Amino acid sequence: MKKDITTLKDIEFLVDQFYNVVQQDSMIGPIFNVRLSGRWEMHHQKLYRFWHTVLLRRPDYFGNPVPIHFGMNIDEHHFERWLIIWNETIEANFEGIVAERAKFRGRKMADAFLSKIKKNN
Repeated sequence: MKKDITTLKDIEFLVDQFYNVVQQDSMIGPIFNVRLSGRWEMHHQKLYRFWHTVLLRRPDYFGNPVPIHFGMNIDEHHFERWLIIWNETIEANFEGIVAERAKFRGRKMADAFLSKIKKNN
């Protein structure tokens, strides 16, 4: 039986599993791999704190992640692919209230990021 996301270790596992798939994905992998070459560990550390704040309501992350994505030439297809991988990773490893929150928050963030990116272009 799968467990819910309840600890920072769970979030680290989720982020690591997710980006293992992203790095190999033919659609979004190249975008991430070019931008994060040699900096994956730093990116993971930032995302551990981000998702810890979002999912477990622990104030670990302070910042504005949206502007970093400006000028990346990404669109709704990229965000939809990101979301598919995100949801599949959650469903393969977790179940419960926080796991469902992670899927919901992933969708909300993808929509918000895309909207802000479109306004900036």
